[in-house]
Amino acid sequence: MNISLKKAALLVALLFIFVHGGGVASAQSGPSLLEQRLCRTWKFDYLTQDGKTVKADKSLADFVIIISLDHTIKQGMYPDGLIGGKWKVDEKEMILDINDETTSQQYRMKIFSVTTDELVLQDPAAASPSFLHYRAE
Repeated sequence: MNISLKKAALLVALLFIFVHGGGVASAQSGPSLLEQRLCRTWKFDYLTQDGKTVKADKSLADFVIIISLDHTIKQGMYPDGLIGGKWKVDEKEMILDINDETTSQQYRMKIFSVTTDELVLQDPAAASPSFLHYRAE
């Protein structure tokens, strides 16, 4: 075997190991960084709209969104008014889709920002931009 054939065989072997042995395959099998950041309990904190801030009053003080890694979601008034559903995220468009199993409604929210401590969502269909701010529980 000449040197160029050895190099080609080595390259094919390395490519096979990378694709099947943990490189691309394992990177796609686990949750993405965005999914990891989304998956926690979020409590409604305040709303901003047209430069005004509205803090959560008593009626919304217990509103939570619980996003789980298994793509299930619970949202509503904690602990008695939680409604289950499923979620998915479009990372390219930064869109969170929530399918409510009780009402069969689908909610589409733009992920404006997400950190370990805060989630900010925007309703892209709203006439006036409003931002829902949640804090991590």
